[in-house]
Amino acid sequence: MVLFEYLTKIPPAQAIGVSIVGALGLTTLTWGTFRYTGEDFGGALPGEPRTTSAEWQAATRDYIIAQKMNPISSYRK
Repeated sequence: MVLFEYLTKIPPAQAIGVSIVGALGLTTLTWGTFRYTGEDFGGALPGEPRTTSAEWQAATRDYIIAQKMNPISSYRK
């Protein structure tokens, strides 16, 4: 209720600005909380996906070699 009373007493343009900044701040706080206190996905750093780990990248390189992948093999001059 305190926030509602504050927003009704200030000019409309300022109320919109305060609301937008408050929403962005709350969003950032929520994102940071989930990002840095969530479960570890096994990546290179805590909270990063598993595909950023060195083991995953090495396995990907081995798979590329085994499949003889060449992304620009159909390129012609």
